[in-house]
Amino acid sequence: MSRTFLPAFALLFLLLLPALLPAQELCLKAARANLRAGPGTDAKKTWEVYENMPFMQLERKGDWLRVRDVDGDEHWVYRTLVDSSFKCVTVKAERANVRKGPGTNFDTWFVVEKYTSFKKVGTEGPWIKVEYEGETMWLFANLAWP
Repeated sequence: MSRTFLPAFALLFLLLLPALLPAQELCLKAARANLRAGPGTDAKKTWEVYENMPFMQLERKGDWLRVRDVDGDEHWVYRTLVDSSFKCVTVKAERANVRKGPGTNFDTWFVVEKYTSFKKVGTEGPWIKVEYEGETMWLFANLAWP
């Protein structure tokens, strides 16, 4: 009985291992990409996204990655369109003030809408330092994902 139990346990462990590991953060490095309902260009387009949109990688199937977005929805994206070597964030609130410094005492540079995405370059307390078109600015962390 123990000889059959061990291989079955090992197989179960290997099947569950991906679910136990933390999801990997990815950023869209392409200027634009179509997300899909399945792994392939023949699958239905679910969303068109733009540079620096963040995702959490859930699975890999060949050259396609299953990812989760800011709203918790799952899509597939071609692996060469995303990168894990840098961090990015997107606005999860309906609107957010982008400020000239890390605090409400700094002027609002401009206001952005949900899904506006930035390259993340640092943090200071509850503030995220982001970069957009060569400029450095600040976003309150509670308004951003991930």
